[in-house]
Amino acid sequence: DGGKEDNERIAALRAEAAALQRTPRRAVAGANVSQLHYARRGIVTPEMEFVALRENGRRDWLRDHLADAERELRLAPNAMGTRMPEVITPEFVRDEVARGRAVIPANINHTELEPTIIGRHFRVKVNANIGNSAVTSSIEEEVEKLVWATRWGADTVMDLSTGRNIHTTRDWIVRNSPVPIGTVPIYQALEKVGGVAEDLNWA
Repeated sequence: DGGKEDNERIAALRAEAAALQRTPRRAVAGANVSQLHYARRGIVTPEMEFVALRENGRRDWLRDHLADAERELRLAPNAMGTRMPEVITPEFVRDEVARGRAVIPANINHTELEPTIIGRHFRVKVNANIGNSAVTSSIEEEVEKLVWATRWGADTVMDLSTGRNIHTTRDWIVRNSPVPIGTVPIYQALEKVGGVAEDLNWA
C-alpha cells in the first residue's frame, strides 16, 4: 500500500528532523527582538550591516553600464524628499526600516538565513513560490525546488503547501533555506483539522 509506505517514510523523516531540532529562541518576556524595534531605537544591527554590504555589490558596474535618462529620473529626489543614496550605508538601512519604508525579514529562529531587505530604495527582489499539494510532491521534492529557486536567484521563497505534513515539510524547507521563507498559516491550520474549517479554534 503506497499510503502506508509514505507514512513510514514521513515518520522516518520526522525522526531525522527531530534530531536536528533546536529549541526555539524566544525574546525575554516584555522584550522585542525585531529589526523594526532596533531601528526605531537608533540601533544598527548585524543584519542591517549585512544587507548594506549586499545592496552595494556591483553598484559601480551597474551605474556605469546601465545608466540612462529614465533610470536617473527614477532615482532623482521626488516631492516626498526621498532620494536613492550613492552608497547604501547601515545607517541608511536603519533609517528606512525605522520609517517603515523597508523590511528585513529575519526571524531569530531561521539561523540559516542570509538577511535581505525589501523596500523602495533597494534592489528589486524576486520571489519564488513552492509547495506541495494533496495530489503530488514530497518533502524531498520541495527541498529540491527550494534549492533550484535559490540557485537561480530567488531572494525570497513562499511555501504554499496545502498537502499533508505541512509542518514537517516547512521545517525541512526552512532548515535548508538561505533566504526568507513566507507561509500561509491558514493552510497548516486547516490541515490540522482535516480540512473542516468549522473545527478551527484557538486551542
